[in-house]
Amino acid sequence: MSQTLHPMLNTAVKAARTAGALINRASLDIERVTVTAKSHNDFVTEVDQAAEAAIIETLLGAYPGHGILAEETGRTHGAKDSDYLWIIDPLDGTTNFIHGFPVYAVSIALAFRGQIQQAVVYDPSRNDLFYASKGRGAFLNDKRLRVSKRSRLLESLIGTGFPFRKGDNFKRYLKMFEEVMQHCAGLRRPGAAALDLCYVAAAGTTASSRPG
Repeated sequence: MSQTLHPMLNTAVKAARTAGALINRASLDIERVTVTAKSHNDFVTEVDQAAEAAIIETLLGAYPGHGILAEETGRTHGAKDSDYLWIIDPLDGTTNFIHGFPVYAVSIALAFRGQIQQAVVYDPSRNDLFYASKGRGAFLNDKRLRVSKRSRLLESLIGTGFPFRKGDNFKRYLKMFEEVMQHCAGLRRPGAAALDLCYVAAAGTTASSRPG
């Protein structure tokens, strides 16, 4: 990257790339990956756990006094009373990953007193790095991002997520999808929420809607 990044953002980028390299190696032999169901249609793999451990090691190695809130281990690591809190999803799109569908990402954000200051989403399959510092804009690799200028739903491509948990109101969501699909350019459900939001920022989609 040609621009100078905030030191904490640099650390997040390093952590995300480390986790991404681990994920890419594992993706070469998916059949050997151990998969566990946390709940119906909600999975965790040894790759999620290893990627999370690598991220935490990198972040706390640089900032041992910071707190950690992680997808798999919660608040187990890091300081419990710090104003700084790293929020980690080591593998957003685990279901895609275990099926060999290459749409997943590493997601890391840093909050200071409850306000997000730094954020990174890394797509290891495409080597795409989305990153932002509060007040300094958002970027994909070295390109400054701008949201779509489309203002009419009929011209807009909309990202979404489908309900998948037991107890979700499937009929309500199907009705909503039916209505939206008739009035937009198209609906897309790639299966990784962090990337969905990044593509809104990058004008790939005009908006993203999540169930619930």
